[in-house]
Amino acid sequence: MGLLVLLVSTVLVCISPAAVFAKLRDNMGVNLQVLLYTVLAVIISTAVHLFVPEDFAQKHLTKNRFRYLLYATVLGVMTPGPVYAMYPIVFSLKKKGIQDHILVSYITGQTMIGPARISLEIGLLGFNFFIWRVIISLFMGTLAGSLYYLISGAPQVPSEPLN
Repeated sequence: MGLLVLLVSTVLVCISPAAVFAKLRDNMGVNLQVLLYTVLAVIISTAVHLFVPEDFAQKHLTKNRFRYLLYATVLGVMTPGPVYAMYPIVFSLKKKGIQDHILVSYITGQTMIGPARISLEIGLLGFNFFIWRVIISLFMGTLAGSLYYLISGAPQVPSEPLN
């Protein structure tokens, strides 16, 4: 995909360099914002890789407790940036052994609500609206992880059932 983008960009620059550079200038703010979020996500995923021990998931997240889904949803809600910025973080967590249903809760929490939306929602829709959205998002993230676990047939860890 990256090669295709590079190829199309090269062709467009060859056809009309002035138009391409004008559009790049017009969209510089958006491009810088995307770059900032991407760098932030890479920094967070690198921190996960460096500071989360290899055996963290096996030691702390193998009992399939319901609360882990809630924790993952809360962390997702707190993760800054747009949706695309969380995937390096999710990839790092998966490599550390975090189970898929927990990752589903994390992704759902980040997708439904995030720090960047807080001031906008409170300003436009009110504090009460925002609080209810947070409560519903926490419920939905936890529910999404639970449903993934039940539907996917995730292996049950013998030590303790999902509760």
